[in-house]
Amino acid sequence: MDLCKMDLFKIQRLLKEYQLDGWLFTDFQGRDFITRDFLKLTERKSTRHLFYYIPSEGEPVKVLSVIEPLLLDHLPGDKILYRGREGQRKVLETIFIDDKRIACQYSPGGNVPAVSSMDAGLVEYLKTFPIELICSADLLQYFGAVLTDRQIESHKRAGAMIHRILEQTFIWIRKNLTEGNYIDEWLMLKEMERLIAKEPVYMDSPPFFGIDEHCCDPGYEPAEIGSKQIKEGSRLMIDIAGRTLEEDSVYYDISWCMNVGPDIDPEYERLFTVVNMARWKAFSYIQDQLGLGKTVYGCDVDELMRKFFQEQNLSQYIMHRTGHNIGHSCHGIGANLDDYETHDNRSLLPGTMFSVEPGIYMEDYGVRLEFDVHINKNNKLMIYGPVQNEILVI
Repeated sequence: MDLCKMDLFKIQRLLKEYQLDGWLFTDFQGRDFITRDFLKLTERKSTRHLFYYIPSEGEPVKVLSVIEPLLLDHLPGDKILYRGREGQRKVLETIFIDDKRIACQYSPGGNVPAVSSMDAGLVEYLKTFPIELICSADLLQYFGAVLTDRQIESHKRAGAMIHRILEQTFIWIRKNLTEGNYIDEWLMLKEMERLIAKEPVYMDSPPFFGIDEHCCDPGYEPAEIGSKQIKEGSRLMIDIAGRTLEEDSVYYDISWCMNVGPDIDPEYERLFTVVNMARWKAFSYIQDQLGLGKTVYGCDVDELMRKFFQEQNLSQYIMHRTGHNIGHSCHGIGANLDDYETHDNRSLLPGTMFSVEPGIYMEDYGVRLEFDVHINKNNKLMIYGPVQNEILVI
Protein backbone atom coordinates (compact mmCIF):
# COMPACT_ATOMS: atom_id res chain seq x y z
CA MET A 1 0.00 0.00 0.00
CA ASP A 2 1.25 3.50 -0.85
CA LEU A 3 0.30 6.08 1.75
CA CYS A 4 -1.28 8.57 -0.61
CA LYS A 5 -3.80 11.17 0.54
CA MET A 6 -6.66 8.74 0.00
CA ASP A 7 -4.99 6.10 2.18
CA LEU A 8 -4.32 8.62 4.93
CA PHE A 9 -7.95 9.71 4.82
CA LYS A 10 -9.04 6.07 5.16
CA ILE A 11 -6.63 5.41 8.02
CA GLN A 12 -7.68 8.50 9.94
CA ARG A 13 -11.35 7.72 9.42
CA LEU A 14 -10.79 4.23 10.83
CA LEU A 15 -8.82 5.60 13.78
CA LYS A 16 -11.77 7.80 14.70
CA GLU A 17 -14.20 4.92 14.19
CA TYR A 18 -12.17 2.76 16.59
CA GLN A 19 -11.73 5.69 19.00
CA LEU A 20 -7.96 5.70 18.64
CA ASP A 21 -5.67 8.72 18.74
CA GLY A 22 -3.10 7.35 16.34
CA TRP A 23 -1.27 4.42 14.76
CA LEU A 24 2.42 3.80 15.33
CA PHE A 25 4.85 1.92 13.07
CA THR A 26 8.44 1.24 14.10
CA ASP A 27 11.43 -0.64 12.75
CA PHE A 28 15.03 -1.54 13.48
CA GLN A 29 17.20 -3.39 10.95
CA GLY A 30 14.16 -4.50 8.96
CA ARG A 31 12.92 -6.79 11.74
CA ASP A 32 9.33 -5.56 11.84
CA PHE A 33 7.86 -7.28 8.79
CA ILE A 34 4.51 -5.48 9.05
CA THR A 35 6.12 -2.03 9.14
CA ARG A 36 8.44 -3.04 6.30
CA ASP A 37 5.56 -4.13 4.08
CA PHE A 38 2.99 -1.53 5.12
CA LEU A 39 5.32 1.45 4.72
CA LYS A 40 7.07 0.02 1.64
CA LEU A 41 10.50 0.40 3.19
CA THR A 42 13.47 0.01 0.88
CA GLU A 43 16.07 -2.75 1.06
CA ARG A 44 18.30 -0.33 2.97
CA LYS A 45 17.74 -1.30 6.59
CA SER A 46 17.69 1.14 9.49
CA THR A 47 20.53 0.77 11.97
CA ARG A 48 18.74 3.03 14.49
CA HIS A 49 15.12 2.95 15.56
CA LEU A 50 12.70 4.74 13.26
CA PHE A 51 9.10 5.70 14.09
CA TYR A 52 6.20 6.65 11.85
CA TYR A 53 3.16 7.99 13.67
CA ILE A 54 -0.20 8.62 11.99
CA PRO A 55 -2.49 10.71 14.20
CA SER A 56 -6.25 10.56 13.88
CA GLU A 57 -6.08 14.22 12.78
CA GLY A 58 -3.30 16.19 11.15
CA GLU A 59 -0.09 15.21 9.39
CA PRO A 60 1.91 12.05 10.13
CA VAL A 61 5.22 12.39 11.95
CA LYS A 62 8.50 10.75 10.95
CA VAL A 63 11.03 10.29 13.76
CA LEU A 64 14.51 9.28 12.61
CA SER A 65 18.10 9.39 13.74
CA VAL A 66 20.23 12.21 12.33
CA ILE A 67 22.47 9.43 11.03
CA GLU A 68 19.67 8.11 8.79
CA PRO A 69 17.44 11.05 7.86
CA LEU A 70 16.20 9.82 4.46
CA LEU A 71 14.68 6.41 5.16
CA LEU A 72 11.07 7.63 5.24
CA ASP A 73 11.27 10.34 2.59
CA HIS A 74 8.85 8.44 0.37
CA LEU A 75 6.10 8.93 2.97
CA PRO A 76 4.06 12.05 3.73
CA GLY A 77 4.45 13.87 7.03
CA ASP A 78 6.71 16.10 9.08
CA LYS A 79 10.22 14.88 9.83
CA ILE A 80 11.85 15.17 13.25
CA LEU A 81 15.47 14.04 13.72
CA TYR A 82 16.91 12.93 17.03
CA ARG A 83 20.44 12.62 18.41
CA GLY A 84 21.13 9.62 20.60
CA ARG A 85 18.89 7.82 23.08
CA GLU A 86 18.09 10.88 25.19
CA GLY A 87 17.28 12.92 22.12
CA GLN A 88 14.97 10.19 20.86
CA ARG A 89 13.04 10.14 24.12
CA LYS A 90 12.64 13.90 24.15
CA VAL A 91 11.13 13.80 20.66
CA LEU A 92 8.74 10.99 21.53
CA GLU A 93 7.66 12.82 24.68
CA THR A 94 6.28 15.57 22.47
CA ILE A 95 4.15 13.03 20.58
CA PHE A 96 3.09 10.50 23.20
CA ILE A 97 1.13 12.68 25.60
CA ASP A 98 -2.28 13.05 27.25
CA ASP A 99 -3.09 9.34 27.76
CA LYS A 100 -3.43 8.72 24.06
CA ARG A 101 -4.78 5.39 22.79
CA ILE A 102 -2.33 4.32 20.12
CA ALA A 103 -2.58 1.31 17.81
CA CYS A 104 0.57 -0.70 17.20
CA GLN A 105 1.64 -4.13 16.02
CA TYR A 106 1.42 -5.73 19.46
CA SER A 107 -0.94 -8.47 20.63
CA PRO A 108 -1.47 -8.70 24.42
CA GLY A 109 -0.64 -12.19 25.60
CA GLY A 110 0.38 -13.16 22.08
CA ASN A 111 -3.28 -13.90 21.27
CA VAL A 112 -2.87 -12.95 17.61
CA PRO A 113 0.76 -13.78 16.75
CA ALA A 114 0.26 -12.97 13.06
CA VAL A 115 0.14 -9.24 13.88
CA SER A 116 2.52 -9.15 16.86
CA SER A 117 5.63 -7.90 15.06
CA MET A 118 6.76 -5.27 17.60
CA ASP A 119 9.43 -6.70 19.90
CA ALA A 120 8.78 -7.05 23.64
CA GLY A 121 11.54 -4.68 24.68
CA LEU A 122 10.15 -1.87 22.54
CA VAL A 123 6.67 -2.47 23.96
CA GLU A 124 8.12 -2.13 27.46
CA TYR A 125 9.83 1.11 26.44
CA LEU A 126 6.69 2.59 24.92
CA LYS A 127 4.72 1.76 28.06
CA THR A 128 6.92 4.21 29.97
CA PHE A 129 5.10 7.00 28.13
CA PRO A 130 1.60 8.16 29.20
CA ILE A 131 -0.13 6.19 26.43
CA GLU A 132 -2.23 3.05 26.09
CA LEU A 133 -1.06 0.56 23.46
CA ILE A 134 -3.91 -1.00 21.49
CA CYS A 135 -3.54 -4.00 19.17
CA SER A 136 -3.79 -2.91 15.52
CA ALA A 137 -5.10 -6.33 14.42
CA ASP A 138 -8.50 -5.15 13.14
CA LEU A 139 -7.05 -2.05 11.48
CA LEU A 140 -4.56 -4.16 9.53
CA GLN A 141 -7.39 -6.27 8.11
CA TYR A 142 -8.70 -3.27 6.16
CA PHE A 143 -5.39 -2.99 4.30
CA GLY A 144 -4.31 -6.60 3.96
CA ALA A 145 -7.40 -8.79 4.15
CA VAL A 146 -10.31 -6.93 2.53
CA LEU A 147 -10.45 -8.21 -1.05
CA THR A 148 -11.23 -6.41 -4.29
CA ASP A 149 -13.58 -7.65 -7.02
CA ARG A 150 -10.54 -8.46 -9.13
CA GLN A 151 -9.11 -10.62 -6.36
CA ILE A 152 -12.38 -12.50 -5.99
CA GLU A 153 -12.33 -13.24 -9.71
CA SER A 154 -8.80 -14.61 -9.37
CA HIS A 155 -10.04 -16.83 -6.53
CA LYS A 156 -12.76 -18.24 -8.80
CA ARG A 157 -10.26 -18.94 -11.60
CA ALA A 158 -7.97 -20.71 -9.16
CA GLY A 159 -10.93 -22.81 -8.02
CA ALA A 160 -11.65 -23.92 -11.57
CA MET A 161 -8.06 -25.11 -11.93
CA ILE A 162 -8.06 -26.89 -8.56
CA HIS A 163 -11.23 -28.82 -9.37
CA ARG A 164 -9.92 -29.68 -12.82
CA ILE A 165 -6.78 -31.14 -11.22
CA LEU A 166 -8.89 -33.13 -8.75
CA GLU A 167 -11.23 -34.46 -11.42
CA GLN A 168 -8.33 -35.64 -13.57
CA THR A 169 -6.67 -37.21 -10.52
CA PHE A 170 -9.80 -39.20 -9.73
CA ILE A 171 -10.03 -40.34 -13.35
CA TRP A 172 -6.39 -41.49 -13.09
CA ILE A 173 -7.17 -43.51 -9.94
CA ARG A 174 -10.19 -45.23 -11.47
CA LYS A 175 -8.42 -45.95 -14.77
CA ASN A 176 -5.45 -47.60 -13.07
CA LEU A 177 -7.58 -49.71 -10.75
CA THR A 178 -9.79 -50.82 -13.63
CA GLU A 179 -6.70 -51.86 -15.59
CA GLY A 180 -5.32 -53.73 -12.57
CA ASN A 181 -2.30 -51.45 -12.09
CA TYR A 182 -0.60 -50.95 -8.73
CA ILE A 183 -0.87 -47.35 -7.48
CA ASP A 184 -0.03 -45.74 -4.15
CA GLU A 185 0.14 -42.32 -2.51
CA TRP A 186 3.56 -41.52 -3.95
CA LEU A 187 2.53 -42.34 -7.51
CA MET A 188 -0.61 -40.26 -7.02
CA LEU A 189 1.49 -37.30 -5.85
CA LYS A 190 3.66 -37.60 -8.97
CA GLU A 191 0.53 -37.62 -11.14
CA MET A 192 -0.88 -34.57 -9.35
CA GLU A 193 2.42 -32.73 -9.78
CA ARG A 194 2.21 -33.48 -13.53
CA LEU A 195 -1.34 -32.12 -13.68
CA ILE A 196 -0.45 -29.05 -11.61
CA ALA A 197 2.46 -28.25 -13.95
CA LYS A 198 0.00 -28.00 -16.86
CA GLU A 199 -1.96 -25.20 -15.15
CA PRO A 200 -1.03 -21.52 -14.60
CA VAL A 201 -1.30 -22.02 -10.85
CA TYR A 202 0.99 -21.29 -7.91
CA MET A 203 1.05 -23.48 -4.79
CA ASP A 204 3.24 -22.77 -1.79
CA SER A 205 3.16 -26.46 -0.88
CA PRO A 206 2.15 -29.70 -2.59
CA PRO A 207 -1.34 -31.07 -1.89
CA PHE A 208 -1.73 -32.78 1.47
CA PHE A 209 -3.49 -36.11 1.17
CA GLY A 210 -3.55 -39.57 2.64
CA ILE A 211 -5.15 -42.98 2.29
CA ASP A 212 -7.03 -44.68 5.16
CA GLU A 213 -5.18 -44.19 8.48
CA HIS A 214 -2.85 -41.65 6.89
CA CYS A 215 -5.91 -39.36 6.81
CA CYS A 216 -5.58 -39.25 10.61
CA ASP A 217 -2.49 -37.00 10.26
CA PRO A 218 -3.70 -33.56 9.03
CA GLY A 219 -0.22 -32.68 7.78
CA TYR A 220 0.66 -36.01 6.21
CA GLU A 221 2.80 -35.80 3.07
CA PRO A 222 3.35 -38.92 0.93
CA ALA A 223 6.91 -40.16 0.55
CA GLU A 224 8.38 -42.66 -1.88
CA ILE A 225 9.06 -45.08 0.98
CA GLY A 226 6.08 -45.98 3.14
CA SER A 227 3.30 -44.83 0.84
CA LYS A 228 0.04 -46.70 1.22
CA GLN A 229 -1.47 -48.60 -1.68
CA ILE A 230 -4.66 -47.24 -3.25
CA LYS A 231 -7.21 -49.98 -3.81
CA GLU A 232 -10.93 -50.64 -3.86
CA GLY A 233 -12.48 -49.50 -0.57
CA SER A 234 -9.69 -47.04 0.26
CA ARG A 235 -10.62 -43.82 2.02
CA LEU A 236 -8.96 -40.68 0.64
CA MET A 237 -8.73 -37.15 2.02
CA ILE A 238 -7.15 -34.28 0.06
CA ASP A 239 -6.30 -30.71 1.08
CA ILE A 240 -5.26 -28.67 -1.96
CA ALA A 241 -4.71 -24.93 -2.33
CA GLY A 242 -3.46 -22.63 -5.06
CA ARG A 243 -3.77 -19.23 -6.67
CA THR A 244 -3.32 -17.75 -10.12
CA LEU A 245 -0.06 -16.06 -11.07
CA GLU A 246 -1.17 -12.42 -10.78
CA GLU A 247 0.60 -10.28 -8.20
CA ASP A 248 -2.51 -9.73 -6.05
CA SER A 249 -4.32 -13.03 -6.70
CA VAL A 250 -6.11 -14.89 -3.90
CA TYR A 251 -5.86 -18.54 -2.88
CA TYR A 252 -8.54 -21.18 -3.31
CA ASP A 253 -8.21 -23.76 -0.52
CA ILE A 254 -10.38 -26.86 -0.04
CA SER A 255 -10.43 -30.25 1.66
CA TRP A 256 -12.52 -33.10 0.26
CA CYS A 257 -13.17 -36.69 1.36
CA MET A 258 -13.51 -39.57 -1.11
CA ASN A 259 -14.01 -43.33 -1.18
CA VAL A 260 -12.55 -45.62 -3.84
CA GLY A 261 -15.53 -47.65 -4.96
CA PRO A 262 -19.12 -47.62 -3.67
CA ASP A 263 -18.63 -49.69 -0.49
CA ILE A 264 -18.33 -46.97 2.17
CA ASP A 265 -17.39 -47.83 5.76
CA PRO A 266 -20.39 -46.91 8.00
CA GLU A 267 -18.13 -45.23 10.58
CA TYR A 268 -16.51 -43.14 7.85
CA GLU A 269 -19.99 -42.13 6.67
CA ARG A 270 -21.01 -41.21 10.22
CA LEU A 271 -17.97 -39.04 10.88
CA PHE A 272 -18.32 -37.35 7.50
CA THR A 273 -21.92 -36.44 8.35
CA VAL A 274 -20.93 -34.99 11.74
CA VAL A 275 -18.06 -32.91 10.32
CA ASN A 276 -20.27 -31.64 7.50
CA MET A 277 -22.95 -30.65 10.03
CA ALA A 278 -20.29 -28.78 12.01
CA ARG A 279 -19.12 -26.89 8.92
CA TRP A 280 -22.64 -25.73 8.04
CA LYS A 281 -23.33 -24.90 11.69
CA ALA A 282 -20.36 -22.50 11.65
CA PHE A 283 -21.52 -21.03 8.34
CA SER A 284 -25.09 -20.48 9.61
CA TYR A 285 -23.90 -18.96 12.88
CA ILE A 286 -21.76 -16.37 11.10
CA GLN A 287 -24.53 -15.51 8.62
CA ASP A 288 -27.19 -15.24 11.34
CA GLN A 289 -25.04 -12.96 13.53
CA LEU A 290 -24.15 -10.71 10.62
CA GLY A 291 -27.81 -10.60 9.60
CA LEU A 292 -28.64 -9.27 13.08
CA GLY A 293 -26.02 -6.55 12.69
CA LYS A 294 -23.72 -8.14 15.27
CA THR A 295 -19.95 -8.36 15.21
CA VAL A 296 -18.60 -11.89 14.77
CA TYR A 297 -15.24 -12.77 16.30
CA GLY A 298 -13.08 -15.57 14.98
CA CYS A 299 -12.60 -17.13 18.41
CA ASP A 300 -16.36 -17.37 18.97
CA VAL A 301 -16.87 -19.48 15.84
CA ASP A 302 -14.14 -21.87 16.92
CA GLU A 303 -15.60 -22.12 20.43
CA LEU A 304 -18.97 -23.00 18.89
CA MET A 305 -17.34 -25.83 16.95
CA ARG A 306 -15.61 -27.28 20.00
CA LYS A 307 -18.88 -27.26 21.92
CA PHE A 308 -20.60 -29.02 19.04
CA PHE A 309 -17.96 -31.75 18.93
CA GLN A 310 -18.18 -32.10 22.70
CA GLU A 311 -21.88 -32.83 22.30
CA GLN A 312 -20.95 -35.52 19.77
CA ASN A 313 -18.30 -36.97 22.16
CA LEU A 314 -15.64 -36.16 19.55
CA SER A 315 -13.85 -33.08 20.94
CA GLN A 316 -10.82 -35.15 21.98
CA TYR A 317 -10.14 -35.80 18.29
CA ILE A 318 -9.73 -32.13 17.35
CA MET A 319 -6.18 -31.23 16.23
CA HIS A 320 -6.51 -27.73 14.75
CA ARG A 321 -8.60 -24.56 14.60
CA THR A 322 -11.80 -24.28 12.58
CA GLY A 323 -10.42 -22.03 9.85
CA HIS A 324 -7.94 -19.39 8.71
CA ASN A 325 -7.97 -16.16 6.76
CA ILE A 326 -7.32 -16.44 3.03
CA GLY A 327 -5.59 -13.84 0.88
CA HIS A 328 -2.60 -13.64 -1.46
CA SER A 329 -1.02 -15.98 1.08
CA CYS A 330 -2.99 -19.12 1.78
CA HIS A 331 -2.91 -18.20 5.46
CA GLY A 332 -3.62 -14.49 5.25
CA ILE A 333 -3.23 -11.63 7.69
CA GLY A 334 -6.93 -11.39 8.58
CA ALA A 335 -8.97 -13.04 11.32
CA ASN A 336 -8.81 -16.81 11.79
CA LEU A 337 -11.58 -18.96 13.22
CA ASP A 338 -9.46 -19.88 16.19
CA ASP A 339 -9.83 -20.29 19.92
CA TYR A 340 -7.79 -23.50 19.97
CA GLU A 341 -4.29 -22.71 18.73
CA THR A 342 -4.58 -18.99 19.56
CA HIS A 343 -7.31 -16.72 20.93
CA ASP A 344 -8.17 -14.75 17.79
CA ASN A 345 -10.48 -12.00 18.97
CA ARG A 346 -10.46 -10.13 15.68
CA SER A 347 -13.76 -9.48 13.96
CA LEU A 348 -14.77 -11.02 10.63
CA LEU A 349 -14.95 -7.97 8.38
CA PRO A 350 -16.98 -7.47 5.19
CA GLY A 351 -14.73 -8.11 2.21
CA THR A 352 -12.58 -10.73 3.92
CA MET A 353 -12.34 -14.43 3.12
CA PHE A 354 -11.64 -17.38 5.38
CA SER A 355 -11.75 -21.16 5.33
CA VAL A 356 -14.22 -23.20 7.35
CA GLU A 357 -12.54 -26.57 7.85
CA PRO A 358 -13.48 -28.54 10.95
CA GLY A 359 -11.71 -31.87 11.24
CA ILE A 360 -11.77 -35.01 13.35
CA TYR A 361 -8.72 -37.28 13.58
CA MET A 362 -9.22 -40.65 15.29
CA GLU A 363 -6.83 -43.60 15.32
CA ASP A 364 -8.26 -45.16 12.16
CA TYR A 365 -10.42 -42.40 10.63
CA GLY A 366 -9.66 -38.84 9.60
CA VAL A 367 -12.24 -36.46 8.16
CA ARG A 368 -11.78 -32.78 7.27
CA LEU A 369 -14.11 -30.75 5.08
CA GLU A 370 -13.16 -27.29 3.92
CA PHE A 371 -14.68 -24.54 1.84
CA ASP A 372 -13.78 -20.88 1.48
CA VAL A 373 -16.23 -18.19 2.60
CA HIS A 374 -16.27 -14.56 1.49
CA ILE A 375 -18.26 -11.91 3.34
CA ASN A 376 -19.46 -9.58 0.60
CA LYS A 377 -20.16 -5.86 1.04
CA ASN A 378 -23.77 -6.66 1.97
CA ASN A 379 -22.64 -8.98 4.79
CA LYS A 380 -23.79 -12.06 2.87
CA LEU A 381 -21.65 -15.19 2.94
CA MET A 382 -20.53 -16.38 -0.49
CA ILE A 383 -18.88 -19.66 -1.55
CA TYR A 384 -17.35 -19.59 -5.04
CA GLY A 385 -17.06 -23.22 -6.00
CA PRO A 386 -18.54 -26.71 -5.63
CA VAL A 387 -19.43 -27.78 -2.09
CA GLN A 388 -19.13 -31.39 -0.98
CA ASN A 389 -22.11 -32.62 1.07
CA GLU A 390 -21.56 -36.37 0.64
CA ILE A 391 -18.58 -38.66 0.30
CA LEU A 392 -17.42 -38.64 -3.31
CA VAL A 393 -17.17 -42.13 -4.79
CA ILE A 394 -14.25 -42.63 -7.19
